[in-house]
Amino acid sequence: MKKKFIISLGVVLAIVIAVLWLFWGSDTWNVQISGVTGDGRNIQYRIETVYSNTFETMIFRNEDAGFAPPYFKFNSADLQSLASRITRECPQEPVTIHGYGMRISFLDMFPNVISIDAPEHCIDAPSKAGSTAGTQE
Repeated sequence: MKKKFIISLGVVLAIVIAVLWLFWGSDTWNVQISGVTGDGRNIQYRIETVYSNTFETMIFRNEDAGFAPPYFKFNSADLQSLASRITRECPQEPVTIHGYGMRISFLDMFPNVISIDAPEHCIDAPSKAGSTAGTQE
């Protein structure tokens, strides 16, 4: 009887760990950022993407995780600004989005973005041609 209980408990524990890993485990997606929405207050930040070289879309939420382990994320506004810049400067460039969570449409669940890896020319702040920034006349 005790042996069956320990085996059953082990199976249940393995299932719980697997489900938690599917939800909380990190993942990466190679996508092209097509747009951003939200103001971070009344409307949650969202990053709209398309899988590279396809028409299949993927929406990500971008919200602070706070002190919730394991990510301790506090930079959603900065990531939203970066995603917006990439949308303007390099809409056709593929980027790598790191995040966690699953996309479950009927539950209105989206993966949360942790970081965005993009080519350097897409991340650099745009400069105007002929600008003399940093000089005074």
